Amino acid sequence: MRARNHHRRHRPLLLAASRVAVGVALLSAAAAAPAAASPLGPGTELWITLGADAFDLLAGQADHQGLERLEEQDGVVLTQVRFGDLAGLSASLHESTGRCAGFLAHRTLAQARAALAVPRTRSSLAGGVSYSINQTEWVTSLEADLDKPSILATIDHLSTAYHNRYHAYSSGAEAAEWIRDLWRSYAETRPEVTVELVSHPGINQPSVVLTIPGSTFPDQHVVLGGHLDSVSPGTSNPNFLAPGADDNASGIAVLGEIARVVLAADFRPQRTVQIMGYAAEEIGLVGSQDIADGYEAAGRDVVAVLQFDMTDYFGSVEDMAFLSDYTNADLTAFLGQLVDTYQPVLAWTTSACGYGCSDHAAWHRAGYPASMSAEARFGQHNPAIHSTSDTLATLGHNVDHAFKFARLGLSFLIEIGNPERFLFRDGFETGSTEAWSQSVP
Repeated sequence: MRARNHHRRHRPLLLAASRVAVGVALLSAAAAAPAAASPLGPGTELWITLGADAFDLLAGQADHQGLERLEEQDGVVLTQVRFGDLAGLSASLHESTGRCAGFLAHRTLAQARAALAVPRTRSSLAGGVSYSINQTEWVTSLEADLDKPSILATIDHLSTAYHNRYHAYSSGAEAAEWIRDLWRSYAETRPEVTVELVSHPGINQPSVVLTIPGSTFPDQHVVLGGHLDSVSPGTSNPNFLAPGADDNASGIAVLGEIARVVLAADFRPQRTVQIMGYAAEEIGLVGSQDIADGYEAAGRDVVAVLQFDMTDYFGSVEDMAFLSDYTNADLTAFLGQLVDTYQPVLAWTTSACGYGCSDHAAWHRAGYPASMSAEARFGQHNPAIHSTSDTLATLGHNVDHAFKFARLGLSFLIEIGNPERFLFRDGFETGSTEAWSQSVP
């Protein structure tokens, strides 16, 4: 009998109602900061921070010559723009640098100034926690349940059912609602699990947050995320075509598959695990910044964040590249340990992507340990992203590469979600006395 079935025989006796309350409280905290912000209109003045190299490229272009270098610190520039200009800035930066977004958008000058002081990397972990690999029975049992057709089906739907998943249009909101409903279907037998939309003022598209409350350390959070919006040229037309199969339906598909497997196996983490689909990444990491700001303001303890942004294009000699800038070095090293332990045939490397490259930067800016696993070295990633050619056909209707990231994310969730050792004994799975003080047959 496989280990996951043993777990169903002996599991912790938990009060579902109390855990639902925990999930609702977490979502309230996530939305607390943006809820107080003013709605955004095209003419709303915002501040952005971006790398000095990116600023110089933009300032040299006719469309952006009005940008003013207001402040600069350690290679990061602060400038002021209108909300309606963000899409054009993002498109220009993608064309010039290959970055997604490439800047952080801030609702207040104080937030922008705080971002200037953020170091490129950190090596210490929040609250003095440490990461270790001690859940091999769980990981090896559940990774066999990961399903390539399920990943493929999600990418196919998100990249074909909507003209685009752009934040400003109804299609972007509809895609978020579809993801919410899909993830809720995975949690049908788990009443303590919540899947909710988190709104962002001035943004038509909500983020999606799935919460599995922790059984032992509910105040410690493990976050896995990826953005759900898509973009290509022509955003002024609501029906512009932006399939976004790799960028980033592939990341959302990986996250959904991880959620499906752990929920079906009745896995109950010791720490609270949250899986997030972020809105409006392509215009300055708006969704992830709102959520991370809310967590920071509420004093939430986030012990680790992993970002999936593009997972299905095999563009480098190595199978994976972990971003080395605007991330936590210790957490990045742990990702390498996870690959070496659970996928030893794979090769991995590190690569720098630049400022504001994806949603991990929002969490890093807020002071949390963040990491990102990329499909290839920066510059060797999918050349079709941000175009009408970012389709499953371009990916060969194949998710073999994305499957590697699903295995990585599953091991990340289980190992960091369960900091205490769980043992298999006498044909049943048991846990530490502190973790499982009660069990039922």
